[in-house]
Formats: sequence, C-alpha cells, structure tokens
Amino acid sequence: MVDIEVRSRVPGMSGDDLPAVLVGLADDRTTVRELIRRAVEEQIRELRADAARCRRILDRQYLSAQATTSAIRMPQQAPGDPDVTEEVARAHRAFARGTFVIFAGGRQVADLDEEVTLRLGEPVLFLRLVALVGG
Repeated sequence: MVDIEVRSRVPGMSGDDLPAVLVGLADDRTTVRELIRRAVEEQIRELRADAARCRRILDRQYLSAQATTSAIRMPQQAPGDPDVTEEVARAHRAFARGTFVIFAGGRQVADLDEEVTLRLGEPVLFLRLVALVGG
C-alpha cells in the first residue's frame, strides 16, 4: 500500500481550497483517471461535515465554463451531501476539458488513461487553471 498526498489549488483563492488528502493506492503505478477518482472521494470524505462548504469548494475546483458564452457559471444546487459518483465524473470531465491540470511524478500529465508512477514523499498537485483578464 502506498499513500500519496494530493494537494489542490485555485490560484488567487485562499482559505477555501480543497484539503490536502492522503490517497491510498495498492501500487505506486496508477492511471490519472483512478488518481482523480480516489482524490475526489477523499476530498469529499474530508469535507462532509459542512455540506455547504463542501459544495462551494468542489464547485470552485471543478468549475465548468459554458461553451457557447465562455461564461463561468456556478451550479445551482442546494447544499447537501455530494453524490460521489457524480463528483468524480465531473472532475474527470473538468480534467479532460483542461479546467485543471495535474502534476504527478515530477511532470504534468495529459490524459485520463495515462499511467503514472508515484514516488513516496512526492505530492501530487491538482492545479485549477484561471483565465487572465484580457488574455
């Protein structure tokens, strides 16, 4: 069993980032898809005590842009226990769209089905990309 620390950051935001979590893996090799699944499950487990905060933080990290308007819209859901399966699927879609990137094994990974080798003591970073004004 290998425990990997996963950190998530949204540039320019502080105080309400997703918590760093330890993800237990059977081996030091996994796919990006599985890494995201395990991280989201652990993030939800950490945040479950405060459903409104959990919803706000998950929405910010895995936020989606509307393709037709390029406007960013927060989901209109009432706070409640998040559906883990739906949150994992949303995170997979966000990664595939380039909403956030992952750095693992000392490099940026690019594909959900890419296999990565994780090193003990080296954290994995989920970095939310934020568009620059005028850019």
